[in-house]
Amino acid sequence: MGCNTCKKKPANNVSTLTGDVNLENLKMAATYVQLNASMTPEKWDFVEQVYQELYPGAKPLNRGCSQCLRQMAKVITHEYNKRANK
Repeated sequence: MGCNTCKKKPANNVSTLTGDVNLENLKMAATYVQLNASMTPEKWDFVEQVYQELYPGAKPLNRGCSQCLRQMAKVITHEYNKRANK
């Protein structure tokens, strides 16, 4: 399903996962997105940087689209949970 606001597909439709990301950075990004009410532009910058490390071919995040923000938060949280439980 595409994003109704920006007419793009949500962030998790990228299939080129590299895995070259620092686990501590991924943990911090996952912590940031869990506390959505306290997100600042700087925190979103960090989360997007971690996402770009995971998926280097991904398009930049559309921060004006709540559906895209939610989807990126889900991807970051999922990747952290998957790697932390290994």
